[in-house]
Amino acid sequence: MIKMGLIGLGKMGQYHLNLYDEINGLALAGICDTEAARAEAIGKKCSTPHFSDYKKLLPLADAVTIAAPTKYHYEIAKTCLNEGKHVLVEKPITTNYEEAEELFETAAKKGLVLNIGHVERFNGAVMELKKIVKNPILFEARRVGPFNPNFRNDSIVLDLMIHDIDIAASIGGKAEAVQAMGSPVNTSLADYASVNIFFGGKLSAHIISGRVNQTKERFLNVTQDDALIVLDYTNQDINITRNWQTAQIFGDKALTYKNEFVQERLFVYKENALKAEIKHFLSCIGGLSEKITSPEHDLASLKLALTIDSLLLKGRYGEVVLN
Repeated sequence: MIKMGLIGLGKMGQYHLNLYDEINGLALAGICDTEAARAEAIGKKCSTPHFSDYKKLLPLADAVTIAAPTKYHYEIAKTCLNEGKHVLVEKPITTNYEEAEELFETAAKKGLVLNIGHVERFNGAVMELKKIVKNPILFEARRVGPFNPNFRNDSIVLDLMIHDIDIAASIGGKAEAVQAMGSPVNTSLADYASVNIFFGGKLSAHIISGRVNQTKERFLNVTQDDALIVLDYTNQDINITRNWQTAQIFGDKALTYKNEFVQERLFVYKENALKAEIKHFLSCIGGLSEKITSPEHDLASLKLALTIDSLLLKGRYGEVVLN
């Protein structure tokens, strides 16, 4: 039984907390939030120890989940690792590449598990996608929604786009160049961004993220030589279109088109992605599973996201060739 401490009781932290009683091999050691009243209220509701100082929680726990604001991730994760605790930290791990690199080095030296909470990695459709994509040419991702004032100070790259960057990089490998353009609408930051990533060979990714739309959309299209694969993140669905043919039909007064194609709907095993992520973390701690991604991949995805974020923060657009 792994004793889990939870640091941060905001929206994401409470999502984690609500799943703990459904996961075998996990016992809640205690919770922490800097808002003492919130920690106390939730602690009493869950009948678990509660703290406003996360350091007081650590002696009770074997592992911790860090769902605090991103700006505190490095400090908290570093302390937890140095205290010998396994760490699951919500994405992004930090907003500084060198700090992230240091955390992975510390975890490796101490023989500890350090996982990043990229929940889309555990989306059933994403896990299936990696089995069927062969020789992709183009990734097209769209992750948009309405403006939420609670996130006005958050980067749309590190909050939203990072999911699609991570998935594209997991299949495309090392990025060679990136173009980014964005616009502030409701805040002083980019509220909408369009990004092109070149992975070498014939593979590119085009990613749109934003918080200016009236509807929430989460889609990924993958074009390859013999198929168009359409992934719906929200419903965890995959549809595949093959053998597309089109013909022109000349009528007396109009020109029309006839399209023919074969469409498949792939069976996807659907599970709560966050629950799967937590179970994977426990399995890694127990030595039953290897991490779903390597530290090298995690760092490469973060570096790419930070490069894009830097372009948008400077109000620039253009191409950056990556080393």
